[in-house]
Amino acid sequence: MRKHIVAKSKVALIVACFVLLAVTVTGCSGEKELTNIAEYEGCSLELTGGKVETTDTGKQVLRVSATYTNSNAEPLYALCSFGVKAFQNDTEINDLSDINGNEAVLIKEVKNGKSLSVSYVFEITDESPVEILVCTPTASEETIAKAIYLDTEQSSSEESN
Repeated sequence: MRKHIVAKSKVALIVACFVLLAVTVTGCSGEKELTNIAEYEGCSLELTGGKVETTDTGKQVLRVSATYTNSNAEPLYALCSFGVKAFQNDTEINDLSDINGNEAVLIKEVKNGKSLSVSYVFEITDESPVEILVCTPTASEETIAKAIYLDTEQSSSEESN
């Protein structure tokens, strides 16, 4: 009788392990949906909008506005806290952000929960959608936020924010 109870207990344990494994695998297989807000090591970057502009040299660019916040006591700046890339027609496009000019605020330090309005400038090739990816500032460059601008299927309020 005791062997019968032990056998049933082993079967129950094996079934419970398979159920747990199935739940774990199913839960891990779905990718996390990315939003326009990136958070990494006490800092956040919220993509707030995109606007097409023409530079002094006649290039068409997309200016992506964002709010950078550093909640750490140690001063940091947006350019070192996140990697920001842009893709148009599935190809990475040039970042024309000028940290010595109009985008100098990207290297302005803040700390203790302070925020700054920052912007990134990307050269666009046409009016097709531009996908902005915010990545960790590490070698793996894990994508932690995303936004799409110039998408005619989005509402006009999302495009102009």
